Amino acid sequence: PARSSPHPHRHETTPSTMSGIAGIVRFDGAPVEPGSIERMTAAMAHRGPDGIRHWSSGSVALGQCMLCTTPESLDERGPLANEDGSLVLVMDGRVDNWEELRRDLLGRGAVLRDRTDAELVLRAYEVWGRECLSRIDGDFALVVWDGRRNEAFCARDRFGQKPFHYHWDGRTLAFASDVHAVLALPWVPQVLNEGMVAEFLANEWLSLDETFWQGVLRLPQAHRMTVDARGPRLDRYWAPDLHATLRYRTDDEYAEHYLALLTEAVRRMSRTIGPLACEVSGGLDSSALLAVAERLRREGKLLAPSLDAYTLEFNDDSDANEMDFARAMG
Repeated sequence: PARSSPHPHRHETTPSTMSGIAGIVRFDGAPVEPGSIERMTAAMAHRGPDGIRHWSSGSVALGQCMLCTTPESLDERGPLANEDGSLVLVMDGRVDNWEELRRDLLGRGAVLRDRTDAELVLRAYEVWGRECLSRIDGDFALVVWDGRRNEAFCARDRFGQKPFHYHWDGRTLAFASDVHAVLALPWVPQVLNEGMVAEFLANEWLSLDETFWQGVLRLPQAHRMTVDARGPRLDRYWAPDLHATLRYRTDDEYAEHYLALLTEAVRRMSRTIGPLACEVSGGLDSSALLAVAERLRREGKLLAPSLDAYTLEFNDDSDANEMDFARAMG
């Protein structure tokens, strides 16, 4: 396979929001101790430059650290509840198929109060319940507190772009985007997980759900988790179809299909309120993304107001310096 960069140790990343979520749910009926959810969001306040808000009701407390990156997110006010407060959502994420999802929800009679991604996700859960994830394309870590069922519905996107950490002690669920927000709670023990330290030192990553701290877990990618008084129950909601095939007559038809998919992916992920920034190494992947984005910009189809490209200069390391490749791309 073609490398994404002239130098294989370099990696390109997709655009992403960096909001944060946190929550405490007590299934013994006791109220959440005052100040606990605030302690969690304060531990990751860097995720909330556009505001930190909380929602609480008895034994449930939720927190949202907000970073606005899309025009629609400027109107988001998480935690987001439905009209009667029976469903409350916190989400760090972005919905890339917002056009189709909005159309499908309206076709089913859903009433959308605004154009935010969070509203789309909340209504999708309201309409399809736990199966809503098959309708949502994007990067996300989310929790819906379902007061009707007295349970928390948690999910992480298909490739695990968004972090999700949690702790369960037999009666209380605590979750957050950042692991140190979970560790900020006094009842969560800070006991080192030597197995994960060994993986780190060996640079061999085997665990999908452990962290450096015993009892603090990660929700694996493409998994959902339902938590009630019986505890967490996890299952995988998506896996790639290893037997999917496309039958075309010529290589050109395959190339045309691929270019159409790539162009649409870049268009959808260019939805920003600021300049779209592309890291360009001069390798095949980043050059292709920038070229497609620039073509969309010239055609007036880029969803960002402008497009910037940059590269990292390593003048002190000739093996890592990619300036010649980046300049050639420019």
